[in-house]
Amino acid sequence: MDQASGNNQVRPEKGLLLILPAWAKSAGGPFVWGLLGLIACLAVAGLEPNLVEEGLVVHVAQRLVSGEHMYRDITFFSGPLPFDLLALLFRIFGEEVAVGRYAIAALHGLATGLTYAFTRQSGAGAFAHAATGAIAAVPVILFPFFSMFWYTTLAYHLSLISIYVTLRGTRSIRWAITAGVLVSCVALCKQTLGAVLAFGLLVALTAGSPPGQRLAHARAMMLAGAATALATVSLFALRGDLAELVRCLVVIPLSLGETYGTPYINLWPPGVLDPEILSNKVLYVPNLFFLAYGIFTQVGPKMILFTQLLYALPLAALLATAIRRLTGPLPAGVLLHTALLLAMSANLFPRSDWGHLVFAIPSAVVQIVLLSSTSHAAQGPARRASFIFAVGLVLVVASATLWVGRALSGLAVTSYWGPRVPQRPVSQIYRTASIPRVISYLRVKTKPKEPIFVARSEPLLYFATDTTNPTPFTGVLPVLHDEQERAILAALPELRYVVMSDIDQPAYTYYSDELPRVQAHLERFFRVPRDFPLDDASWIILLERGRDRGPTAIDLVRASASAETWVRDIHGIQHTVTEPPPRMAARQNRRPLAVRLGPFGGGIDFQVSLPPNAVFQAGVGFRGMVSVTDFYIHPAGATLVLSIGREGHFRKLHSVRIDDSEQAGRRWKPFEIGLSAYAGQSVTLRLEAVPDSFFRPDTFTWWGSPRIALPPS
Repeated sequence: MDQASGNNQVRPEKGLLLILPAWAKSAGGPFVWGLLGLIACLAVAGLEPNLVEEGLVVHVAQRLVSGEHMYRDITFFSGPLPFDLLALLFRIFGEEVAVGRYAIAALHGLATGLTYAFTRQSGAGAFAHAATGAIAAVPVILFPFFSMFWYTTLAYHLSLISIYVTLRGTRSIRWAITAGVLVSCVALCKQTLGAVLAFGLLVALTAGSPPGQRLAHARAMMLAGAATALATVSLFALRGDLAELVRCLVVIPLSLGETYGTPYINLWPPGVLDPEILSNKVLYVPNLFFLAYGIFTQVGPKMILFTQLLYALPLAALLATAIRRLTGPLPAGVLLHTALLLAMSANLFPRSDWGHLVFAIPSAVVQIVLLSSTSHAAQGPARRASFIFAVGLVLVVASATLWVGRALSGLAVTSYWGPRVPQRPVSQIYRTASIPRVISYLRVKTKPKEPIFVARSEPLLYFATDTTNPTPFTGVLPVLHDEQERAILAALPELRYVVMSDIDQPAYTYYSDELPRVQAHLERFFRVPRDFPLDDASWIILLERGRDRGPTAIDLVRASASAETWVRDIHGIQHTVTEPPPRMAARQNRRPLAVRLGPFGGGIDFQVSLPPNAVFQAGVGFRGMVSVTDFYIHPAGATLVLSIGREGHFRKLHSVRIDDSEQAGRRWKPFEIGLSAYAGQSVTLRLEAVPDSFFRPDTFTWWGSPRIALPPS
């Protein structure tokens, strides 16, 4: 039986029942929930500056304000909308991180209010409050991703708004047109997410529209989306950037493939992670855990089980939806939200890290609430019990939000990241003096808009220090390595400063593997300034152009694969070692060559032909090293020795005793000696460690980027 239809009423159709209680027509519910969502997002908007994701968008937006063109001057593989939108906000309100965060807070408030309207109109009844409460709370509970201006954050909120608009579009051509524009905007933030969402919402819109109007509504949505995309393409074509647009948004994403991907977390056995996953735990375990305890903390079985359950949640929600569909047609609201859940779940592939999972978790929770509340119509006492249960869920979410918010506030500290980045750091790694030290040094030493190079992926530093990026890249892309090397090497000779991770990233990739020619240039020309303060907590450093150390003739780190490694036992007898040492991460722009030691020392022998005027160069004495799984301390009482051998007889050329004092080991000390006397000869070059007494078992020494260098040109 049809109901009389008013301006705000929705007529139910067979198989796709839309329930719209009369009191839900009021804007009171959406307004209150929208206000709560706004407050929740604003409550954490002043916390945790983000060097990478948010820093990328902020940095690019600033470059667009200065007149650069997206994709012509800046190479990136995601859509242009977030960057152009933030650039517009910068032009209006000024260039500060807070501008983007307030925009996201307003958008989150709008999305939260519309989530309430959507779930009520989808038949969730009192459980609409529980579903909306979960959305309102995510900036706090899933901190920090939902409070910062990031392209996935923008796409997520636009997706929430689009499912409400598409629901209205089942009864209105104008709303269907708006839905097409919104979904196209999602694709202009993140192409893959928008494509999956567009397909799902189009199917749901067609199924939910009245039988005689389905084609018209679907056509309106498709044409509006196509028109938005065409307008974007036309704008880039008019600016002469169409080829760059296609390259960055189509060609580069297709080439990312497995290079960018990560495996989906194993869901069995419970409480245990596969070795490959465990070695990259920081990519998977909930961010709040590492915010509180640091990235080097061991993850116990309970936290691993909790992580597995969170990864299983989107799959469980999709499975529950399929089972529910077997019992009969899905209500239109459930069908539309399934499209959103599919899009957010598809966003986990090929890269299934925590930063992608956080956007699938809220959708999974809302989907389960929708399925539970629309499975049957509660009447009488059952309806009252449902209301009480829904209120209980809201109270649980509110309590968790307050508890997490209080914990975040307790962890946050005041730290100077420049006048445009006033947010208080929360994570352990950001609470150290490392970042403020780099920012303060550069703000004093550089001129406004002076070009510097941030070597890995911390583009917020350009914004915080008021410096510029002389390359088209915001960080290391997992493809285009040759192109990146050419651009970076062309820029480096004109630069005075480079910012670089003190600890290279063994959990993901090594900078020296990705951009070896850049690494070689940095090792040759750059060093840590003598007046740059360092301590044991330093994880990001500054490099300053220094003297030319000369080109590399033989890179002994790379040649070590064919060298002979050996140890001396307690009797001083030498034994060949076949087991390779662990690969350790670069520290302070020097790649460590690790050498296994026996009780009475050990070393590594290289068969080399020495060119004229050759010089042996290395760094020694750095105390701590890390690999994928372990942390190593240099053995006490060690003397590093360089010897040269011919016909089995070795002559010591140079030696340095490693300083074991408490304040030592924070910088590499140069170990350098000329080899001109052996020019043109084939010799054995021996790098050896000798103990004062004995080394303990399973001990390693290391040399920083040892090489045979030629005189500077």
